[in-house]
Amino acid sequence: MNKSSLTTKLFTTVCFLFLFLIMSVFLLNKTVLEPFYRNEKEHSLIKIFNQAVEYYKDSSLDNSSDFFTELVRIDSLNNMEIIISDMDSNVIMASSNNFLRNGFFFRDLSIAYRDTWEDLQEGQYKINQFTDSKMNSDFITLSGRLTEDYIISIRTPLESIRESVDVSNKFLLIVGTICTIISLIITFIVSKSFVKPIKELDDIANKMSNLDFSKKYNVETNDEIGTLGNSINTLSSNLEKTINDLKNANMELEKDVEETSKISEMRNQFISDVSHELKTPISLIQGYAEGLSDGIITDEEDKKYYIDVILDEANKMSNLTKDLLDLSRLEYGKEELIYDNFSITELVNNTLKKNELLFNEKGITYSLESEENYIGYADHNRIEQVITNYISNAIKNVNEDKIIKCSITPTSEDTLRIKVFNSGHHIADEDMPRLWTRFYKVDSSRNREIGGTGIGLSLVKAIMTQHGQKYGACNVDGGVEFWFEIQKEK
Repeated sequence: MNKSSLTTKLFTTVCFLFLFLIMSVFLLNKTVLEPFYRNEKEHSLIKIFNQAVEYYKDSSLDNSSDFFTELVRIDSLNNMEIIISDMDSNVIMASSNNFLRNGFFFRDLSIAYRDTWEDLQEGQYKINQFTDSKMNSDFITLSGRLTEDYIISIRTPLESIRESVDVSNKFLLIVGTICTIISLIITFIVSKSFVKPIKELDDIANKMSNLDFSKKYNVETNDEIGTLGNSINTLSSNLEKTINDLKNANMELEKDVEETSKISEMRNQFISDVSHELKTPISLIQGYAEGLSDGIITDEEDKKYYIDVILDEANKMSNLTKDLLDLSRLEYGKEELIYDNFSITELVNNTLKKNELLFNEKGITYSLESEENYIGYADHNRIEQVITNYISNAIKNVNEDKIIKCSITPTSEDTLRIKVFNSGHHIADEDMPRLWTRFYKVDSSRNREIGGTGIGLSLVKAIMTQHGQKYGACNVDGGVEFWFEIQKEK
């Protein structure tokens, strides 16, 4: 069994937990149970003494009396020997002959506590531990004033208490050992069934990292593992479909002899992009899945965080592959544009409103400047994609002033220019031409948490090139402005 596996850790933890509990209870029995029993016995002695005092009021010191019968009954039921003597230590009545046979004990007892007896008032008592030298046994002894002339002495052996503690500890040890063995067997079986789906997910993730999407997870539960399994299945299907689509696209391109060089370039570029961009999320998915499998975490909150990271990386991979397909189709003319007349003013305004929740969340002030309702002639969906990418880029790069402005102005009788401004730092001149390169980022310190696929501006370039229109970016007072042009309505 692997020492670092989750099964081993769970098994070992439960084993130590049970051993700790058993030893703790055993030690508590050893240290607490005997004093507890002794305290209970002392309370019993006091109770019997009080009963004897009350009962004697209506009886007499006669071996044929009801009082004597009651003393014998108490002796037999409670294992407590009772003797009544006068102040000179002469025995008047005894519940059994043990006291009388062992005269040394009562003699020693009367000698030791004679002064104490004389100080006691009627109904008062004194409890002590006393050793029977002849029997070599310890007793708890209560001596009390029954009346003005008589003393009642009650004793109970400590040995019975100690035997009870020993029996209790032996029973606890046997039952605890049996329960521990049964619990460990159950824990081993349960841990194996718990780890099994995690190992299966880890195997699927490993296959996916090698672009093998043949294996799917059989979802049988609605918990976090089931959710993770569904997500990995979806990711696997999407990646498999995407890669198959790419293979089919490559096969179609290869049929066209005139585009052989473009096909080769497209294939190499795409494989490079996919290899570069999918390597990190797949590695992250594999790493976090292995973390779950190896039992690195046991806390439920940490486990949920691991699953959320895997789901997030899966979504990023799905968006990336879709954008790469879009970019490939546009760059190599595999998608025809659908031209139509539409209100570019309304389109920009609607796109801004779609992002209103994000603007409010980040405290961004936005506006649209358009002197009239301008009508453009272009592919509506693709132009909306350009505007969306520009606004998303502005949101990511806006500075503490948090200002985003859109404007629409005619540049000639036939052309409209749409501009998106965000307050922020200027872009270096040498970086301007590289903005439209896929996966290029001006700020190298950005991390994956910012979001996006890194090819938004590349898509803008491909869309505008397909339209045959101009596009660009420039530094302006207080920030940066991205723009593109479209044809006016026909």
